[in-house]
Amino acid sequence: MQLVQRGHEFEYRDRQGVDRLGQADVYASSQGDRAVLVLKNVDGGMGGNERLTLLENARRALLTLASSLLPFLVPRATLQVWILRPDPLMEDLKPRALLLP
Repeated sequence: MQLVQRGHEFEYRDRQGVDRLGQADVYASSQGDRAVLVLKNVDGGMGGNERLTLLENARRALLTLASSLLPFLVPRATLQVWILRPDPLMEDLKPRALLLP
């Protein structure tokens, strides 16, 4: 996998209807058949401690990116989505990755 887009800022509407900014990194295989999307800052201001909110916001962010960024970077790829979130119990550790089903 190679990084094809780093820190792409985008706006999405969270489950409460508030417009928020998120970031995305996109990695793709050299053949272009597989891609990984890493979503950041899609916790809706909750700090990553509400898993259902995080998953819903990630789905909403993915819908935004599916129509704006992904068709141009990885048009034929099978996509895997990871969500980076802080661990609410251990603030000084690295963020944890959660796979979007």
